[in-house]
Amino acid sequence: MQEIEEQKRAITLGKRPAGRPESHEFPLSEGISVVIPVHRGEEYIERLIDSLEAQTLEREQFEVIIIFNGEYGRTEEIFNSLETKKQYRVIYTEQGVSRARNAGIDNASYSNIAFLDSDDTISADYLENSLGACEPFTILLNRLYDVKGQKPDGGANHINRELTGQETFPESYYSVVKNLSLNGGKVLPTHLLKKTKFDETLNNGEDVLLYMQLISEHKPIVKVNPNEAIYYRHMVDNSLSRSKSNYEFSITDRIAVLARLQDILKVEDDEEVRTLIIDRMRAQAGFMNRYLKEHMEDYALVAGEVAHYTDEYFPYARMNEDLAKRLYISYCFPPYSDTSGIVMAKRIVEAGEPCDVIHNNMYDVRSMDLTLERLSEPFIANRMEINTTSSFTNSKYISLFVERAMEKLDIYRYKEIYSRALWPASHVLAYEIFKESRNIRWIAEFSDPLYRDIKNNIRQAGFYTKKDIKEIKRHTASNYQKYLDDNLFNMTEVIPFLFAEELVFTNELQLESMIERFDEDFKEMVRQKSVIDRHPTLAPEYYNYQKNYVALDKNKINIGYFGNFYETRNAEEIMNIARIINAESLDVKLHVFTNSTRQVKSQIFSDGLKDIVEVNPYLRYFEFLSASKEFDYLMLSDARTGVYKRRNPYLPSKFSDYIGSGSKIWVQYEPGSTLADICSEQNDNIICNELNDLEAIKENLEKITQKEENPV
Repeated sequence: MQEIEEQKRAITLGKRPAGRPESHEFPLSEGISVVIPVHRGEEYIERLIDSLEAQTLEREQFEVIIIFNGEYGRTEEIFNSLETKKQYRVIYTEQGVSRARNAGIDNASYSNIAFLDSDDTISADYLENSLGACEPFTILLNRLYDVKGQKPDGGANHINRELTGQETFPESYYSVVKNLSLNGGKVLPTHLLKKTKFDETLNNGEDVLLYMQLISEHKPIVKVNPNEAIYYRHMVDNSLSRSKSNYEFSITDRIAVLARLQDILKVEDDEEVRTLIIDRMRAQAGFMNRYLKEHMEDYALVAGEVAHYTDEYFPYARMNEDLAKRLYISYCFPPYSDTSGIVMAKRIVEAGEPCDVIHNNMYDVRSMDLTLERLSEPFIANRMEINTTSSFTNSKYISLFVERAMEKLDIYRYKEIYSRALWPASHVLAYEIFKESRNIRWIAEFSDPLYRDIKNNIRQAGFYTKKDIKEIKRHTASNYQKYLDDNLFNMTEVIPFLFAEELVFTNELQLESMIERFDEDFKEMVRQKSVIDRHPTLAPEYYNYQKNYVALDKNKINIGYFGNFYETRNAEEIMNIARIINAESLDVKLHVFTNSTRQVKSQIFSDGLKDIVEVNPYLRYFEFLSASKEFDYLMLSDARTGVYKRRNPYLPSKFSDYIGSGSKIWVQYEPGSTLADICSEQNDNIICNELNDLEAIKENLEKITQKEENPV
């Protein structure tokens, strides 16, 4: 025990103990250096000095370092008029509280440091009772009283209450998290502060960052002073630490602090410390949230500043808390990998407004890609996941999803709901919300026709009861009631057509294909409330979110195909191109990214095209976006619907992703489709041919190779 005490004393005095590196350049005397930045302190300087003069600790055991910075002229005059001025060390720095405190740290000659703001005071026994409780590598927490006017609150504030009932050594950092977020009421080992100082680039929040750095880098002990030592925090209007809310203080300065806390989080693997840092990040985002509640006109500006802080963690949900006026309903939604869900996330990005989202747990039918959350996360206040068995048709599971969602939702807080389907449950839930709150504005989007499948067969699934239909008829014009029945897929088209205020389709042919079964009156009613809005294209920065590791031979022309194959969109288009490349000995390589790797590889090997076509597993979404920039051409094929449908109602969502890549696009279209219309527009970045038109394919390959051989 004697040996341990000697080691502890050596550390405190700054001497090098056996087995430990020297912690600073010069030995420190045992005692406390009081560091006080002074800027415009003329109103408080005399009260501050009186507080220091009243200290009961022996004068040789503490020093007071006053750092004048910025506008201090009047304060300096008052200070110089005091008889006791010679007892204090004075330093001058440029303006900046962090710069001033760092100067105090650099000049401290005692083993411990106590920070004191110029508008605050300390109890007469503060330094004596603190020094008696100081220990090496330990942050000492003292009592903090708020003073309004001349009346202390006796510790009835959230900072001090956190210490009530605490053990001398709290069980975790988090149990005293509020105290570890400000300078007042603490005494710290000088040698730690000489290693880890204040960030001088920050205007606010520098104390939060300092303590998170100290804890992350040094893992110090935290101790609650068993002796009474009171820090009096005077609540004055012009204090820097209590600045009034404005954009710079509440947004710009908080983003700067959050960026630096995120940097710490990236390298911190201790879960207790990570929890602490995340909590402090949420507290910083709270400033932003309070500002936005009063200044929603600035939301787009704020969202633009923080949209890409997604490397590790950013408290978007706290920033957006209680701001959402729109609820998005998407049965399948990120992080589940599903085209319809990804498009919905892109819609949220496109809208650029705070929102809530409700979706189902799709783990049983969809793979997860956690990186997808980066898409819409910056705008989501509350994401609600309903845990039910996923189903496209089963009335039991769809009803359960709706029931549990309605239990979880406070529907009256929203002005709008936005539902998107291929999965029918999205529109089923939206209608239930609309029934309960008929003043709510409902926007319904269709990714594809629901009533008829890709082969134009009618989908059938019982769902609505006679009682349900009777209730719906009560709110439906008599000339439209004939379209109501118990079929889920009919009703998830008809009900939105009737009750949604706005209908969104990705192309005109989709709209016309879906309403061709109705009479002219109904058709016109639907057209009047319809909007044609193609899938959103993301901004260029989204294409840089994630690296891709696709290896391309730059000596060849590289063509990329991303997508799965099925009966109406098979690999024959790829095979046709590959056969021509092979026959003409062209320097072109096809790269196919698909979940159907076995099927495609089998065709390639049987046709002897393995040197022409490289087959890869499907990429995660952001990897795909990144890789799409690397190709000379990206290939897109229409679904083959001519055998089954009068119109091709499908516009591949991948077209919108391809547009944002900057690469050229090779479209193979079905006559009369939306892609065919796009091909008729003048666009130097798109080449086109009809599906299976071998002569046109050959001509396009000649154009591609000629351009590469003879660049303009």
